[in-house]
Amino acid sequence: MHALAQSLAPADLEVLADACAEVGLTLAVTDPGAGHAAPPGAQLVAFHRVAAAGPDDLPVEELKRRGGYTVAVLDRISATEVLAAVSRGYSFTLASPLRRERLVETLGYLRNVTPPENTQVLTLDGRGTLSSPAKSAPVTDAEAGLLRLLAGRPGQIVPREELGRATGGEDVNKVTSVLKQKFLDIDSGAKLLKIPHLGFRLVGTVREDAH
Repeated sequence: MHALAQSLAPADLEVLADACAEVGLTLAVTDPGAGHAAPPGAQLVAFHRVAAAGPDDLPVEELKRRGGYTVAVLDRISATEVLAAVSRGYSFTLASPLRRERLVETLGYLRNVTPPENTQVLTLDGRGTLSSPAKSAPVTDAEAGLLRLLAGRPGQIVPREELGRATGGEDVNKVTSVLKQKFLDIDSGAKLLKIPHLGFRLVGTVREDAH
């Protein structure tokens, strides 16, 4: 399991490297103009300095496709900038200069709460069955529609209005509540996260099987 750093200031990169070493994570560094091959193993988290974003940087969509959490490192913290980063799909925000103690706490927490990567992969088949590597459960058309919409936007926050249309007009809170319980029932590490005033985000992967 590794962490990815992109475009961080040298001082922040040094602090992050020390924190990763303390919690036992490999740190991979991606700089503008460098190769972007993903290192082996599951990615736990990616740190991206938003103020330094340029055409050669990996966009947040690509960071999210690699899996794990995404952290926007901001030059300064304000309500406007935090909301903008979260709306773009970042999981968390931190202010530069990064603090080692905070990073160790954050990385340790993410490592402890992140389930094994294989348990976050779900299969949705054409018969309305949702399966994890361990178990399966039936889902309604509303639940399947909501899952398909979230799965099509990996790591992104999907507005409640769009989710309501995907459920055929059923109550989004009720549908997501039932799905959360079904994730637990089938021993899945996938999660449905409610982002207050914005919508919901899926942590995990849903693969469709037409059979």
